[in-house]
Amino acid sequence: MNSLIHLIVLGTMIFASTVSTYAQKPKVKIGLGVGHLYDLYEGPIDLASTSGNVTYTVTDIDLKGLNGDYTKFDVGLGVLAELCVGAQKSILLSYTRGTLTSQQENQYATSKINMVNVSYRYYFLPDIGNPATSVRPYSEVGLGLTTFEANRYFVADRGLFSQTSGATLSSMLAVGVQINVSQKMQITAAPNFIINYSDAVDGYKNRGVDIMMSNTLGVLFSL
Repeated sequence: MNSLIHLIVLGTMIFASTVSTYAQKPKVKIGLGVGHLYDLYEGPIDLASTSGNVTYTVTDIDLKGLNGDYTKFDVGLGVLAELCVGAQKSILLSYTRGTLTSQQENQYATSKINMVNVSYRYYFLPDIGNPATSVRPYSEVGLGLTTFEANRYFVADRGLFSQTSGATLSSMLAVGVQINVSQKMQITAAPNFIINYSDAVDGYKNRGVDIMMSNTLGVLFSL
């Protein structure tokens, strides 16, 4: 949690510094977002294990979202800020909090996650200042930090057999669209592909990464 606080403070300082640099151009937006969080399936992983002088292979089960009685339509809520640094370029800072559920075969997991992300967005069209026709597709890349507290259970008896918690770096890639509703209000929609650089996010520590999607709808207001 300390790492999350430090990243929020650092991101806020960088964002505030950049805002002051561009203070003569009031192009700052703040808003709220809601997204569907979905744990993607990476496939089983074969692990080498040793008992005495015998080495054998154990297959780790990877879980996925919307895949059984113990998964839900998971929703994350967040806040975001955007600083326009050019006609087609922006820097964004976002924070998202939610719960991620997943299941596969005889196991399921519940993970409480917090995600902080700093990203660069490039609009394929400039802002022409006409709300009636201003639909702007964009691409976005970012880096962030994910903190998690996760439990993994057996389906048969709902027995808890593994718990994980911690923080991991993440990266994000998105392609979306922004619609100008008015001169002061914009709506954004995008699927966000996220890589968490720890496989412990779903309740069982293993080597590799954990991948997920956040299909997000946001509302931004220009200051």
